[in-house]
Amino acid sequence: MLRMDYFSGSGHEPLLVAAAHALDEQLKAVAGSDPTFLSVLEKEDLLLTLSSVRAKVEGLLVDALSVAGDVADEHGSRSAGAWLAAVLHDDGAVTGRMQRLAGDVCRHPELRTALRSGRMSVRHAEVIVRAVDAFGPDVPSAVRDEAVGHLIERAGEFAPAELRRLGDGILAVIDPASYDDAERAKLEAELARARAATRLTLRSAGDGVTRVSGVLPDSVAARLRIYLESFSSPRHDAATGAGEAPSRYLDPVTGRRLTHERVLGEAFAAMLECMDVDRLPIHGGDATQVVVTIDWKDLLAGTGVAMAGDEAIPVGEVRRLACQAGVLPAVLGGRSEVLDLGRSRRLFSKAQRRAMGLRQHTCAFNGCDVPGRWCEAHHLDPWSAGGKTDLARGVLICPRHHHVVHDERYVVTRLPGGAMTAVLRR
Repeated sequence: MLRMDYFSGSGHEPLLVAAAHALDEQLKAVAGSDPTFLSVLEKEDLLLTLSSVRAKVEGLLVDALSVAGDVADEHGSRSAGAWLAAVLHDDGAVTGRMQRLAGDVCRHPELRTALRSGRMSVRHAEVIVRAVDAFGPDVPSAVRDEAVGHLIERAGEFAPAELRRLGDGILAVIDPASYDDAERAKLEAELARARAATRLTLRSAGDGVTRVSGVLPDSVAARLRIYLESFSSPRHDAATGAGEAPSRYLDPVTGRRLTHERVLGEAFAAMLECMDVDRLPIHGGDATQVVVTIDWKDLLAGTGVAMAGDEAIPVGEVRRLACQAGVLPAVLGGRSEVLDLGRSRRLFSKAQRRAMGLRQHTCAFNGCDVPGRWCEAHHLDPWSAGGKTDLARGVLICPRHHHVVHDERYVVTRLPGGAMTAVLRR
């Protein structure tokens, strides 16, 4: 129970205490009254009046908290709001918000007056303080006061959420020059915080999978998202039919729909493989490249494993990677001497790729609508079997189907028209 003597002391304005006691007594007197049998008009009147009283009472409470530091000192509390929450066994978060607002309204006398008169709620006042505090230190005080006055006028017309949206752009209306400077300073501060928080972690799980996690600035993440979408092509092609999932979102054999996360993951892998190593920084004294080593007999037989640095990969993957720039297949003999080292002539030239693009508008796989400009050039005759980099024996295949072509679990065939299909080996 609240001890009434906390509020019974004398001061310069004893009428405030008397009014609080009178209101308390009035509400106690009607505590047993039931509003059920009031008329509609009476209920409307009651609801509006109580809402007005609540706004005035909360405004007075905020005003009292702003000058009640001596109460906190008297009881050894960190603030009057903390003391009040402890006495009332109330939620400290609620009174804490009221206490913070009490400190804020001291800087804006017009806001204090509006709260005391009940012209706005505490939530409206919090929105206004947040909007003005976001201006930055270089905005003149006169501009701040004008913004506060403008938002107070609009508080009676808008809910707090709507007022927040208005407050976010209020500086641009009142003082465009200050808005440009403040917005620039705000964005620079956000970018500095984002850069300081930037992290990227690659942690091998030991089962052939590496978990990638990180924190990126919004601008970098947006650019990455655009790049990944260019490889995964989220648009629906007209050829797929209305509402039908594009084939790049389906498993090429089972036809089941892939998750969005799976599609983005494969797009990320495809993006890395398509990077132009000639434009990457020098790394270890040479252009950044991956050297894959494999025994000559294993390569011909299509068995065994190859090594990409310290990582083991299957032979089928080596054959696929050999089609891509930035990967040098080092073929080893019986005593591990290098018999052959992949050269750029093993790769299709830009002119050849353009010619393939004129010949193919989409991936060579039957039903796949990934545009040719997002596909990879593939040797129909593998170089490991003596195949040549000839335009006539090259096709464009999307990254997903390129994996399928070089996966030993699938049987890949070409239809009479040149389209390719794949089925799982039985």
